[in-house]
Amino acid sequence: MKRFFIFLFSILFFWPGASGQIIADYSPYKEMSGAQLESYRQQIWNNLPAAVGWVNDFAGLYKLAEEDSLETILEHFEKKTTIEICIVTIDSNMVEKEKFDEFAYRLMKLWGVGKITKSNGIVICICKDYKKLSVKTDFGIDKFINENEKNKIINKDFIPSFARSNYFGGTLKGLNAILERINKRWKDN
Repeated sequence: MKRFFIFLFSILFFWPGASGQIIADYSPYKEMSGAQLESYRQQIWNNLPAAVGWVNDFAGLYKLAEEDSLETILEHFEKKTTIEICIVTIDSNMVEKEKFDEFAYRLMKLWGVGKITKSNGIVICICKDYKKLSVKTDFGIDKFINENEKNKIINKDFIPSFARSNYFGGTLKGLNAILERINKRWKDN
């Protein structure tokens, strides 16, 4: 048994294919030259920063108490439904605007958001600098919320508060709308 754990430990920490778990040299937004920015973005793309919890506020949009509040909501929801939702805020240094949606999807897949056997992950990715929001869902979520419903929630619940620079309020309102929609259909399953 002891050998098994040593073997497992070795695989988890020394296996070369585990490079997606390496924390990239992420630092808060700062001015960079074009070449520095391109190099930095490529580094972030190749080695995504590790998820620190259900809420990953890389852009610093939330106060600590707000982040804790969102974290608690998401943790309770996952325990109740097994659905994993991750909120990520990024700044424009991390990814170019044209790759923002792809970056959100990449986070969901490489971080492993959602149970692998259920494909039930959701990533809410916010970039204040680009004024962009992306809600990526894995296919196991389709029975709870479709693309049209998701877009209505984005436009009705997230965006109005974001337009007033109330990122916590918009995130909370949008998240609650998503949870409400899923909870309603969860009971029917």
